[in-house]
Amino acid sequence: MTLVTFYTPERVCWNDDASGVTFFVVTKPETTAKWRAAPATPLEEVVNSSDVFSFKTNTDGISRVATGDELQAAFKTTDVTAVVKSILSAGTVHAKSFELDVDSQATTAMNAAANAANVATSAATTAIDGMKGYLSSFW
Repeated sequence: MTLVTFYTPERVCWNDDASGVTFFVVTKPETTAKWRAAPATPLEEVVNSSDVFSFKTNTDGISRVATGDELQAAFKTTDVTAVVKSILSAGTVHAKSFELDVDSQATTAMNAAANAANVATSAATTAIDGMKGYLSSFW
């Protein structure tokens, strides 16, 4: 059994209690802690995108890119770089890691491919037999 650990991108969240809006940035796996230890690290090496996302805390949680008005109200600036740094500094990191048995996953994938090939072969054979019957009706 070969276990491989996978890490999801990190979501670094900061809640604006006054407005009930949660702001977040998405960072590459395991980079937020490194950035906090060395804030001079270029943001391009940390964040997946320079966008700041937001959602209302007591809604269905659908996120969207934060508007300039939201950023101004919560962070007193619309400078996205400054907001990203603020969220990275003070936000809560949400990330997951999981282990996957790559041997069994590869076996499962190979079995699925073999089953699909068998179904395709069966369908093709049925179609050919049908065509033979159809064509033989002319001779």
